[in-house]
Amino acid sequence: MTEIIKPTEPGSTSGPVPARRQRMEQIKSPRDLWLWPREFGLYMLPVVMLLLVWEAATHVFGIQRFLLPRPGDVLSTLWEKREILLDESWVTFQESLLGFLLAVAVAVPVAVLLTFSKIAARTIYPVLVISQVIPKVAVAPLLVVWMGFGVAPKILLAFLVAFFPIVVNTATGLNNLEPKMIHLARSMGASTWQTFVYFRLPSSLPIFFAGLKVGVTFAVIGALVGEFVGAGSGLGHLTVIAMGSLNTELVFASIIVMAAIGVAMYVAIEILERLLVPWSRSRRLEQMGG
Repeated sequence: MTEIIKPTEPGSTSGPVPARRQRMEQIKSPRDLWLWPREFGLYMLPVVMLLLVWEAATHVFGIQRFLLPRPGDVLSTLWEKREILLDESWVTFQESLLGFLLAVAVAVPVAVLLTFSKIAARTIYPVLVISQVIPKVAVAPLLVVWMGFGVAPKILLAFLVAFFPIVVNTATGLNNLEPKMIHLARSMGASTWQTFVYFRLPSSLPIFFAGLKVGVTFAVIGALVGEFVGAGSGLGHLTVIAMGSLNTELVFASIIVMAAIGVAMYVAIEILERLLVPWSRSRRLEQMGG
C-alpha cells in the first residue's frame, strides 16, 4: 500500500509520515476534547493523593487546626468566604494579567532587537541579566513607597518578574533557526523581513510559548509579592490579614485560589499554543511516545 505523504511542519524534514505520526497529528486539534478530561484526570491524581495524605496526617498526629487545618475545613472556608475570595482574586488576576501583557509587549520587540543587532545584544543583555539577579522582594517596598498602595506597583512588579523569561526565550527561539534554512531563504530571493516572517518567526513559536508559560506564572507571583508588601486589596492582602488573626483555614483557602489563578492562566497559554502551534504538541507527544 502506498504511504500517504503529507506536508511537513516547520523544523521537520520532508518525507513520508509514518502511521504513528499521523495518529499523533490527529490529536493536535483542540476539537479532540476527549483527550482533555483524561489529561486533567492525570494532572489531578497527585493533588488527590496529597489531600488524602494531608487528611491522614492531621488525624494520625493530632495536629491542631491553627497549625494545619484539615482539607475539609479549608473547603468549608472556601465556600463560606467565596464572595470575599472572588472579589480579592479578581484584583490579583487583573494585576497579574496586566503585568504579563505589558511584559509581552516590551519583551518581544527587545528580543527582536537582540536578534538583529549585535551591539544591542552586547549592551542590553548584560543589563537584563543584572536586573534579573536583583531580588524583586527587595524592590517591592521601594515601588510601594514610590507609587503608593494602588495597583500600579503590583502591575510593575509582575512585569519585572515576567519580563526576563519571555525576552530570553523569544530571543533564543528567533536565533534557533538553522543556517541552512537561512541559506535556503536567501537562495529564493527572500528579503530580511520575509526571512523573519516565513522562517524565523514560525520556528521560534514553540520556544516563545515556553517563555510565555513561565512568564505568566511568574506574573502571578510578582503581583502577590507586591500585595504582601503593601496593598489594600488582593489575595496577598487577604492572606496577611488572615495570618494576623491565625485564621489558617482562610490562609490555605487563599493559597488555593492563588494557585487556581496561576493554573488558569497557564492553561490559557497552553490552549493558545495548541491553536497556533499544533506541530509543537505533536512533536512532544512523539518524543514521549519513544
